Amino acid sequence: MPRPRSRREISDYSSSDSEEEIPRRTTRPKTRKNLDAFGYSSSSGSEDDRNRKSAGSNTNQNQKKKKKRKPSPQRSINRIWRHFAAKKFTKALSILPFDPVPLPTNQDRPNELLSAGYERAVEECRRKVKKIIQECRRVNTRYRDPGWDIDWDLKMVKGNCLNYLGSNKFDIAGPRLSSSTSIPKSVKRVHEIYPNPTFMEDLDAGDVKQGNLGNCWLIASLSALANVEDGIKRMCVEYDTRIGIYGFVFYRDGEWVYSIVDDKLFLTSPNWDSPSLQRDLLSQIDRENEDAEQVYRKTYQTGSKALFFGSNKNQNETWVPLIEKAFAKVHGDFSSLIGGWIGEGLEDLSGGVTTELLGSDILDLDGFWENDLCKVNQEFMFGCSTGLLDGGYGERNGIREGHAYVVMDARTLKNGERLVKLRNPWGKLKKGIWDGPWSDGSKEWTNEAKEELGHQFGNDSVFWIRYEDLLRKFQHFDRTRLFRDPDWRCCQRWIGVDVPWKPQYNEKFHITLTKESPLVLVLSQLDNRYYKGLHGQYSFRLHFRLHEQGRPESEDYIVRSHGNYLMDRSVSIELPCMEPGKYSVFVSVVGERDTDVSTVEDVVKRECKKRQEHDKLASVGYAYDLAHAKGVAHLEQVAQLRKQSDAKKASSSRKQERRKLWEKRHLNRDISKKQQKKNSEKRDRNREAREAERKKKEEAEAAVRKKEEEAEAAERKKKEEAEEAERKKQEAEKPQDKAVQTDKNDASAENSHTKADSSSSGQDAAKSEETKDSQAAGQEEQTKPEDKLAEAKSAPPPPPSETKRDYSSDNDSSDSPVSDWEELYSSDDMSKKPRMAPPPPPPANNDKTVETDDEAGLPDPWNAICIVGFRVYSKDENLDLRVVIEGGELAEGGMGEKGAQDIDNAQINAAGEREKNNENEKVKDEVEIIDGAPVVRAKVQPEENTEKADANIADDNKPDAPEYDVQSINSDESSSPVPTPGEEHDDPSQNCTPQGVS
Repeated sequence: MPRPRSRREISDYSSSDSEEEIPRRTTRPKTRKNLDAFGYSSSSGSEDDRNRKSAGSNTNQNQKKKKKRKPSPQRSINRIWRHFAAKKFTKALSILPFDPVPLPTNQDRPNELLSAGYERAVEECRRKVKKIIQECRRVNTRYRDPGWDIDWDLKMVKGNCLNYLGSNKFDIAGPRLSSSTSIPKSVKRVHEIYPNPTFMEDLDAGDVKQGNLGNCWLIASLSALANVEDGIKRMCVEYDTRIGIYGFVFYRDGEWVYSIVDDKLFLTSPNWDSPSLQRDLLSQIDRENEDAEQVYRKTYQTGSKALFFGSNKNQNETWVPLIEKAFAKVHGDFSSLIGGWIGEGLEDLSGGVTTELLGSDILDLDGFWENDLCKVNQEFMFGCSTGLLDGGYGERNGIREGHAYVVMDARTLKNGERLVKLRNPWGKLKKGIWDGPWSDGSKEWTNEAKEELGHQFGNDSVFWIRYEDLLRKFQHFDRTRLFRDPDWRCCQRWIGVDVPWKPQYNEKFHITLTKESPLVLVLSQLDNRYYKGLHGQYSFRLHFRLHEQGRPESEDYIVRSHGNYLMDRSVSIELPCMEPGKYSVFVSVVGERDTDVSTVEDVVKRECKKRQEHDKLASVGYAYDLAHAKGVAHLEQVAQLRKQSDAKKASSSRKQERRKLWEKRHLNRDISKKQQKKNSEKRDRNREAREAERKKKEEAEAAVRKKEEEAEAAERKKKEEAEEAERKKQEAEKPQDKAVQTDKNDASAENSHTKADSSSSGQDAAKSEETKDSQAAGQEEQTKPEDKLAEAKSAPPPPPSETKRDYSSDNDSSDSPVSDWEELYSSDDMSKKPRMAPPPPPPANNDKTVETDDEAGLPDPWNAICIVGFRVYSKDENLDLRVVIEGGELAEGGMGEKGAQDIDNAQINAAGEREKNNENEKVKDEVEIIDGAPVVRAKVQPEENTEKADANIADDNKPDAPEYDVQSINSDESSSPVPTPGEEHDDPSQNCTPQGVS
């Protein structure tokens, strides 16, 4: 195995070989050998070697990339929160998308009398019951509920009427011979169970008895409602005991719903035809002249004692089991009724409003006695329990912990003793009964007291307890207000709320009260008992505050709700008297997540895994869709407004980008013009300078040539004079007689001599030039190529020709013609802008891979949406309730104006005074949902003085200004041509900010 090289040895080798290094490496064979081992070659002409070198370089780079650098602590925290919650919250609003639920005809309930909604449900229920009665009489048969037939469900071992989705509480698939009483064994009709059945003839609160189902909260509620005049009769609106059909109405999620059932009931013992231990025991008894089957039916399947679920203590009364069955049907099954609070049961049966009270929180105990408990069965109904907060399941002087009791009466004796009458819904003998003072048989009882209270000792699960002992033994009270006054009205709205991980208050509703009136405000969420099994991982707790409009500060609230410890379905506030005015409701929803519970989509996937028929999923899914249909319209409106708002922001961003590009183009154009002008002027100056220099040079050369010509002329003249003098001297020496002839000959000879001299001098010059050329040619032939190359390199470049153009970039100015040239390269604007061109592919980032590895196996990001409803009970016929989506720009992402934290929140002043966030003050308009349509209105601002307040009141008395359509305000202008800057500022229609508000 070769020795691994050190980093220093490897780093000595370059990943790219230059041509100058190759010859040097050829003289070092050892080094070349090592280079070959690492993928390098001494030959520069091999492409394979080069590829190997680049591959080796990439490998080294990848090895370096794998070494991730630990990010800073703050960056790690930011990364955690970036992946913690979904960017946009979503919720499954439909389990059966192929069978959509029709939306409510009137999504926004008007401010109507409480009796109006009840009468609508009663009329619809009666009409359908009468229709079924006519049908049964026509075909001569008793009514059998085709959609909720408990007999067929039991015999076919389906269990859909007993168990909720995903539950197996009642395992009816077990052996039939089992003696267990935890599951029903048979189903019979009322006329088969009761020899002389009656229905609502004996409406006694002490006649209610709980069965084999943990629904003491419902049984106790029936006991309480039986004490109220016509409390039970208001639920059963139409029935026919002979045909076996009963129609009931219940209050569900702010509205009355009906439930129609037949008279089939579950029994504890199996039928005679089924194998059972009871039949085997009866057959061992030899009885002459007796029908064994008749004896069996009379012993095990006759009277209220034979029923499996709730019943009347009266062996012939049937209203308790039939109401319980109808209530189970509207919820889907009997198992959904397990566990609950008396307050919720009283709300569902009476349509009232429940407030949760803790005994330790009651301020004025005497006031609570006089104003609340003494009005039981008139204005209020009460339930009480103990030990729930601590999880105790023992007894306190006979009082059963973790169990519901109902308050039936409150009386003050003549001697001043305050007593409260309670009942245990079990209805059993001496179980869960108070055994302290004023219990049955105690020493406190006298004949006068019995006569005054009308109490008789007995096994009816009813007992009396002192008011002081009640507060000492019971911790939790549910007070349900009964709206007995016919003047009470109700107005409600349902919306969908995004629930962030850190709860906050957001403005959600506006209330306009036109006259002084009592107010009852209720904020509720959907009752998931109706679609149990599809409730998902999230549970919610509700809070809200009431403010005057325009005063959202924490100290400006009028009243606020206090979160319930046990009842999380709703919170309420009761105001005995409220002044007229405009009010805002700020809502806060606290989300809690249980990752051990399956999500809605996982439950649907699990139930549909076998691709088989699934009646239970179909029924529960449809109930889920019905419930969530209340918030679909609002969520769609918010989604549409968010889409339009995003389109507005994108259009505004595009306008700003186009504006910026337009300004940059104009600035570039001006700069280019100035630069070209400056370069042109410089080129002109350079050209003029070159021209002047050329002229000067030509003049100097001309002067030199002139001097040379003058010198040559003077020399020639001097030479001629010397020759002339010599000739004259010679002529003077010749004889006088030959003067004429000699002169002629001399003249001709002189002329010929001059011509010969000139021709000979020209020939000599030509010969000398040819000699020089031949010598130069010979030298060039003898010059080596290397010398030619050296001469060519060392030779200076030829001068520029006069025919070339004068422009040269070397003469351009590199100085900026303007002082703000840096504006072209400014990157201070950090706002988000749309991409004007597709970006290049991002480089490989190891952080993303690391994040993915860290996220593996973790739950899905936080993604919670709660459907909430707000109800206002008042006696103001002109009260107006509207949903508000804060700001035309959808402040807080459409969640509404963000409200301040509670004044007793320790975090708001934990480190002293803080600067106020004035972001909300920028919002001058808001969107209200009016008649299902979004409308932009002016946001109410706090008045600074009384004059402004008076002016606003005067404006309110005027007719409303025309309202602008949000869709027209939020129209997208991306398709319009690019406007000029003047058009962008001068045309108000091009402004993205909504200008028209009413």
